[in-house]
This record gives sequence, structure tokens and C-alpha cells, in this order.
Amino acid sequence: MRIGYLTNHYPRATDTFIQREVAALRTRGFEVRTFSVRRAGSEHEVSPQVATERRATHYLLPAGLIRILKANAAAFIRGPRCYLAVLALALRTRRPGLGGLALQMAYFQEAVLLSLELRRQGITHVHNHGGDNSGTVTLLAATLTQLGYSMTIHGPHIFFDPTHWALREKLHHARFIACISYYCRSQLMLFSDPEDWHRLKMVRCGIDVERYPYADVRKQVTQLFYAGRLATEKGLPVLFESLCMLQARGYDLRLTLAGDGEDRKKLEQLARELGINQRLAFAGYLGQEQVREHLQQSDIFVLPSFAEGVPVSLMEAMACGVPVLSTYVGGIAELVETERTGLLVPAGDSNALSEAIVRYFDDFELRQRVSRLARQQIVTGFNLDGEVGRLAELFLATAAD
Repeated sequence: MRIGYLTNHYPRATDTFIQREVAALRTRGFEVRTFSVRRAGSEHEVSPQVATERRATHYLLPAGLIRILKANAAAFIRGPRCYLAVLALALRTRRPGLGGLALQMAYFQEAVLLSLELRRQGITHVHNHGGDNSGTVTLLAATLTQLGYSMTIHGPHIFFDPTHWALREKLHHARFIACISYYCRSQLMLFSDPEDWHRLKMVRCGIDVERYPYADVRKQVTQLFYAGRLATEKGLPVLFESLCMLQARGYDLRLTLAGDGEDRKKLEQLARELGINQRLAFAGYLGQEQVREHLQQSDIFVLPSFAEGVPVSLMEAMACGVPVLSTYVGGIAELVETERTGLLVPAGDSNALSEAIVRYFDDFELRQRVSRLARQQIVTGFNLDGEVGRLAELFLATAAD
């Protein structure tokens, strides 16, 4: 099979799970070509692997007016009925209002550009990660080229506006939708027709556990670690408030934040206002090797999110044996069982978060127990090889249809 993988921005420092999946499929003999609507910024080029993927990826944008007009003419001449039918599908699944119409017409143009490239490269199946705007482009381009398509849905943002993202139509036309969690699957069931539920398949994100060697916890707790985007939904102000409380109580802790995003300046300002800026290190985007090195030097991994799917960053920490602390949102509880493989607290509760950190700080046996059980949880339930195997079987089944 020659599979086209499409995302909105690829490759990024934050989508290592997609890069690993693509590499694992190629190892299994699939020919995977990567496509992206836009090029990620240079700050995401954090490793030679990312640079290699960047050079091999075909980007739809930017595209000049002449190129777009030629692409539309070619698509129309090839199949006028199909072209008009896909245009009608785009109009039918658009968001209300002029803004919704303008966005959908932009997605339609991107789909036309993609459809020509899919034909040129001889792609036999299209797979999308995300399901949002790049998912809409996938739906339209695959229909225009009369190819089968599938998607991996993560959430949670796409579930905030299911009508805008046309989840019902995307599932109805797809060969299958890979859901990374039961939470994700249930949300798609909520926003789709029951007769299409058989297309919802469980394929979790996973990691190569051999790349994340396990180490026993240390006696003393000093270093906290966070890896992810610096964005509102990650709940970092709550973590900062917790650190401020702990500092007032005499706890000597340091926090390293790996990642970047639109909230970085606000978070740096908040840290100064709370008087904890000397305890923080903003490391920016890091490569996989650098993240692993930080994990090996950390005592607690903290993810205080307001909204999540099933975070791969938690899997990496658990595989390394770093005790994890997160919140009861999205699919996190399918990964972390509180008191057994980590600790979970209500989202937005800085008091509960600080008390959980104190529990880890004071209870060496608790950290030791959750560390060992968490590693086993990743080995048996979130192993990249097993999950890619399930995805490969689904791809092969679509080829046999």
C-alpha cells in the first residue's frame, strides 16, 4: 500500500507520536508519504529526524492564484460531476455564516491541490491525524480522487464544536476512525449515527518502551518536570499557584517546562508575580533525546491539564519510572490509575495539586510503587509495536475491500 498521511502542520516537536507511527509503518513494509497543509516553524526542527521528515513532506501551502486556478481546472476537466459533488459536500458541511463559508472554500481549494498530488504520487489510501481542518481537507480530497480514507481522532478540541468539524459526515464516509481512547470513542458515538459506530476502532497511541529505560525513584524529591505546549488548556497557572503555596510552606522544588506556545510570555509574567520565577526553567521545544534526558533527571512529572486526549508525555514519563501527577480529564484515567500507577486530582484545584505533590515528596514507598506499576502499564497496554500492528491490520483490511 502507498498511504498518504496528512496533518495540519508536520513535522512538529510536539507530534513525535505521529513521526514514530509513520516510521513503524515503514518498517512493516508500508510506503508512507507525508503531506501537510502548512510548514511548521523552524523552532520545531529539534532533531535530525524532524529535519529529514520536513524535507520529505509535501506542503499544500503557500499556493499562488495561478496554481490554484490550474488545479481547479484540472480537477473539473477530469470529472465535472465529481468536482461539483465534492463542492456540494463542502457547502453542506460548512459552518454557518460568511466566515464559515470562507473557511470551507479555503479547505476545498486545499483539497483540490491535495487531490492532484495524491494522483501524481499514486497514493492508494489517505490517513489523517486530528480530524479538524486537515480532516475536512482529507474528506474532500479523498472523495475527489475516489480514494478510501481513515482518521485518527485524539480530541479534545474537536469535540468542543462537532458540527463545525462535521464529525458525523467524516465518520459516515470513512473506512474507519481510529480512536485513541474510550473517551474519544464515546464522544464520536455521541456526535454520529449508530449505524456508523462499527467504523470506530480502538488504536491507542504508544511509545517504543526500549527507548525509555526504566530507573528506580530517588529518595529525595527536588525536580518537577512538565512537557507539552504552553497553552491555556494545559492548566499551568494552577501548577504555578501550587508551587507558590509549597514555597511558602518551605518545600524546595524546581520545575522545568519543556515546550513552547502562545502563553509563554503570560506564564513568565505570572511566575514573576508569584515570586517563583527563580524556581522555573523554560526550556523551549526539545527533541526526543533531550526530553528523555530530562525525565531521567526528574522526580515527578506534572500535567495539570483542563482538557486532554491521552497524553504521550505521560506515557514517556511512566515508562522511565518517573511518578506522574495529572488530572481527571479526557482519557487520562484510562492511562493513569490513581494511587496505583500515578496520582490524579480534580482539574483546576491548586490545593489538591499541591497536596498531591506533598504526598509524593513525603512518601518514598508510594513513589516506588507507582513507578514500577506505571512502567508495566506502558509495556503491556501502550506499546508502540502492538498499536501500530492494529493500525496496519486496519489498513490491510481496507485494501482487501
